Amino acid sequence: MNPRYGPFLLAAVWTLLCAIPIAGLEQPASSATHLVVIRQMHFDPPTVSVKVGDTVQWKNEDIFTHTVTADDSSFDSGPIAPGQSWTGIFKVPGMFGYHCRPHPNMAAQLVVVSAREAEQRLGTGPGLKESLKWTPPHSPQEIHPILVNFTAALLPLALLSDILGRVFRRASLHNAAWWMTLYAAAITPLTAAAGWWWKHTAGSDLPANLITVHQWLGTTIAVLFIVLVCWRWMIKKRGDAPGPAYLVAELVVVLALVYQGSLGGKMLFGK
Repeated sequence: MNPRYGPFLLAAVWTLLCAIPIAGLEQPASSATHLVVIRQMHFDPPTVSVKVGDTVQWKNEDIFTHTVTADDSSFDSGPIAPGQSWTGIFKVPGMFGYHCRPHPNMAAQLVVVSAREAEQRLGTGPGLKESLKWTPPHSPQEIHPILVNFTAALLPLALLSDILGRVFRRASLHNAAWWMTLYAAAITPLTAAAGWWWKHTAGSDLPANLITVHQWLGTTIAVLFIVLVCWRWMIKKRGDAPGPAYLVAELVVVLALVYQGSLGGKMLFGK
């Protein structure tokens, strides 16, 4: 080989080596975009695993307005109207439970992993069991449904107990009905207060026509419970069994509770 061409040949070889990726060196990974569809009051998929720096888009294909709100308040989309979407880029690894503020039964999981962990954890949904851990209720979305369950159970049972008491002429059944009515009257104002608290914190995210009827009907029922328990106390004080007029009034309040519950179901489950 002619010595004059040596430097040029070395330069060419060096350029070629620099152009070839060296095996074993980690190339920077490009970020990806993941889609979560909101439909039929669910997040689909319920668990999504992404790498740090990835983008997640939530698209609302439901008929209701929803939010994407982290359980630890680290992110919040605000109201996402039907047909709209919200996008977030996540740069901190971790497991994040999230929910819809006006529909807290809608819950899902976001898992953000580092590039090194992606191979083992991507798509496995770790931490899903963490969302099942019990924590004391602290928000109106959690407290209100708990109190509603007591109200919805006590009064129908009191009505049934009064009817059976008249059929079988058992004073013990009437006494049981009195105590159930008293407990329901004590709990229902708290139920209504939790409902107003919920409306204050998430009212803009709830269906306006449904929540208006729901809140005022609930307040009216709370007042009717107080009237009902006072009426029931006068009957008990006289030592009488509840008459047809009281039983009809009690039935009307029970039917109002059923309608109230159906409105709540429409707001929470979209049925």
